[in-house]
Amino acid sequence: YAKNRKTIQVISLIAHLRTMNVSGPFIVVAPLATLPNWVREFEKWLPSQPVVRFHGTAQERDAMIAGPLTKKESKKENFPVVITSYEVAIRDEKRLNKIGEYTYLVVDEGQRLKNHRCTLIGSLKRIKSANRLLLSGTPIQNNLDELWSLLNFVNPTIFDDLSIFQSWFGFRNIGQKTQGATTEDDVVMAERQDQTVTKLHNILRPFLLRRIKRDVLMDLPPKKEIVVYTGMSKLQDGYAKMIDQGVLRDILMNQGIESARTLSQTNKQMNHRKNCNHPFMFGEPIDPATGAHMGSAHPQLLIRASGKFALLDRMLERLYRDKHQVLIFSQMTSLLNVIEDYLLYRQWKYCRIDGSTNIDERQRQMDVFNSEKTAGKGGSRNDGDDRHFVFLLSTRAGGLGINLATADTCIIFDSDWNPHQDSQAMDRCHRIGQDRPVAVYRLLTVNSVDIEMMEKQISKKKLERMAIVGGDFRKAGSRSRGEFKTESLNQLLLDDVKDLSSKGTDVESIRIDDQEFDAIMSRERLFAEGEGAIPTEGKMYDVIDAKQGDMLGAMNA
Repeated sequence: YAKNRKTIQVISLIAHLRTMNVSGPFIVVAPLATLPNWVREFEKWLPSQPVVRFHGTAQERDAMIAGPLTKKESKKENFPVVITSYEVAIRDEKRLNKIGEYTYLVVDEGQRLKNHRCTLIGSLKRIKSANRLLLSGTPIQNNLDELWSLLNFVNPTIFDDLSIFQSWFGFRNIGQKTQGATTEDDVVMAERQDQTVTKLHNILRPFLLRRIKRDVLMDLPPKKEIVVYTGMSKLQDGYAKMIDQGVLRDILMNQGIESARTLSQTNKQMNHRKNCNHPFMFGEPIDPATGAHMGSAHPQLLIRASGKFALLDRMLERLYRDKHQVLIFSQMTSLLNVIEDYLLYRQWKYCRIDGSTNIDERQRQMDVFNSEKTAGKGGSRNDGDDRHFVFLLSTRAGGLGINLATADTCIIFDSDWNPHQDSQAMDRCHRIGQDRPVAVYRLLTVNSVDIEMMEKQISKKKLERMAIVGGDFRKAGSRSRGEFKTESLNQLLLDDVKDLSSKGTDVESIRIDDQEFDAIMSRERLFAEGEGAIPTEGKMYDVIDAKQGDMLGAMNA
């Protein structure tokens, strides 16, 4: 089975065109890390069609143009499919044009073209092609202007004026409290009066085909996303006040924390994000008695210093006891270092991938972690104490080309501004090969920048659900699920979490109690249906309604 559905659909398209005697050349432009996978999948699923990875030194690329990719051969049926990277496409548009006009130019991860002024989009537009195809799980990340940019690339003659598109569809920051934001009522009113949202769907319909995971992977186990709230430790409270007052650096340096010297006090929001995760991210105090770092000398202090760490410790102890395997994602590699210290203290085996991990090492660690699926007695799953229990990943590095379906639990330690980064994180374990229900836990600190980020993400999801999910683009040319009604639009614009900013205000210790904790950590109770199901709203948790689409999961969830 192909690991990537979009890849196999492109290969099927080219195979279909070849059977219809449509000649190439065909070119695929993709992220560098995915080029080996593209070549491998072509060789596996369309072995009769040669494929060439157009990469390497300038001399090697010249040799390819002179040899297997020479223009005079380009219309022959055995001319190779060209696979290349964004970087080479930018640098080598003239070389690539020597091959002649391409029958199809395919751009993988097409959302990279969301900025219509970027260098990449300029270069790709100059590569001559009769047809263009963009592949993306995330056609909208922030606003409708980005969607216009993709449409302009696909069909520049129709989508030639951004300002006209903006005048029709001026929705901004839906549901946000910011100035100039669009309210949910504004969207519904525009639909009632002018059918604005329906018109958007009709404009997109000829250009957009959407395949969702539920439609093509019938036997994929269910997934539940749970937001779990926590308070701050006394240390974090103190740091938060010092960040607001602009004195954190001086006070930490007076305490002998030398690494605080490089601390910037101008970006208060970033400092609040770090503090929500763990105050040791600004530098770790030294224990005067031993001369060791405080977290090493007193590991319990490492845990108690952060509300999220205290929650993580409770969760991991339970998950370890219940024989699960866990992925933990963070935006910040320096936080992964702190989590590593904690895992060493607990003596749990783990793996780690971040932006500095090379491709071979990434693959080795994935193989080690995934081998636990058959490392037990008689080839069964290894759920013993010696298993690799945790895989640490930085959110940005843990996306493309990573399959960790051995894990059945994902913990988003801190959220990304971009909901799709977090969505890709969840999809590392909720994918082909997964045979257990998957629990995704998202940790949020109440009364903090975490809540602000979450509200921003929810707003972006409303825009995506309104424009893409509501458009029902499963079938080319028409809706497959009946007429789009105002009630449907209201449903798409509902809040994913009610009263997000009031969470924790009525809880004395701002800590999830044992009863609620047991409800969300017990897989049997979490995935129960009907009367046995746990309440979707707790004092210190929220279960996201999967029928709405993940709160921050991709539209392909």
